[in-house]
Amino acid sequence: MDRVKGFTLVELMVTIAVAAILLGVAVPSFQTVSRNNAVKATANDLMSTINMARQQSMSTRSNIEVRPAAGGWDDGWALDFANDSMGEDADYVPRQGVSVARTEGNGALVFLARGGIQGGGAEFTVSHDDTNIASRVFCVSFFGKITSGDCS
Repeated sequence: MDRVKGFTLVELMVTIAVAAILLGVAVPSFQTVSRNNAVKATANDLMSTINMARQQSMSTRSNIEVRPAAGGWDDGWALDFANDSMGEDADYVPRQGVSVARTEGNGALVFLARGGIQGGGAEFTVSHDDTNIASRVFCVSFFGKITSGDCS
């Protein structure tokens, strides 16, 4: 008697059920990883922008501004150079579900040509809409140095 090789319908259904259970367990943890990465990437983008502004202000001896978007830091920020020969202005937007807040004041960070930030330092908090995701807090000192954690 010849046997036909392959899967039976019962074996196929059991395999699909096991795969569905595994996906049901794995998808929530992937969402958490994705949201953590969104917070981390947004914080890194903002810190990189601030560091670039600091470097350019010192090397070109001109004022460089990192300003919030029209709706505030939550809507993004822009790097504005004094003239086009120093670099190209750039706009940044936080990742989906991520919010950025400046603790004291909501204005721009202006890096002065002679060094330092006009008006002193700043503290930023980058958080996600999902409250289970850890926020990132970092401080920018008067001299433009970035440190992680509270500014106290």
